Amino acid sequence: MQMLETPRLILRPPSDSDELLVHGLHSDPFVVNAVIGFYPTIEQSKAELLQFINHWQRNRFGLWMVFVKDGGQARKFAGYCGLRCTGRRLPEDPNNVELVTRLHLAASGQGIAVEAGRAVVNFAFENLKLEKVTAFILPTNTRSRLKNLKIGFHYVGKRIYNNIAMMYFLVTPETFVRSDDLLV
Repeated sequence: MQMLETPRLILRPPSDSDELLVHGLHSDPFVVNAVIGFYPTIEQSKAELLQFINHWQRNRFGLWMVFVKDGGQARKFAGYCGLRCTGRRLPEDPNNVELVTRLHLAASGQGIAVEAGRAVVNFAFENLKLEKVTAFILPTNTRSRLKNLKIGFHYVGKRIYNNIAMMYFLVTPETFVRSDDLLV
C-alpha cells in the first residue's frame, strides 16, 4: 500500500487502529450536514473502515488517511481523501473510479482538500494509468465543487448516484492541474 506526501500533508492507507479517527470524522456536524446526513454509531464507522481496508486489498488503491505535518511528521488527522470504485452505485459505468474527500471542519478552508486531492488524482494518472477520475457532489456542497474545480475537474451534468441527484464531475490527464511537489 502506497503512502503519499505533499509539502504539508502525509497520506497513508487506513489501518484497523483508525476506527476512532473515522468515527470522529463521521460524527463531525460539518461532515454530517455536508455529506452523511445522519450521526453514525461506532459500529457503522467500524464497518465503513473495514470497507476502506478491503477496498485497498482488492484494488491496490483506496482512501488515504490525511494528516497535517508538523516537523515532518504526521501529527493532526484532517480526514480522508482517495479513490473508490463506484461499482453498483453507477451501473452504466461499472469500472468508474471516483475521488472521495471528507475533512473535519477544522481542516476545511485551508487548501488541504485541494492539496490532498491533487496528490490522489496524480497517483490515479501516474501510477494506476487511469484515463479519468470522476466525482459526485451534492448540489448544496459548494466547498467540494470549488475544490474539484481547482484540481481540474469539469462539470459534466446531473446524475443519479446511490439514489440521490448529484452533480457529476470529471477530470482527465489533460485537464488535471498538476502539482510539482508530490513525494511518493
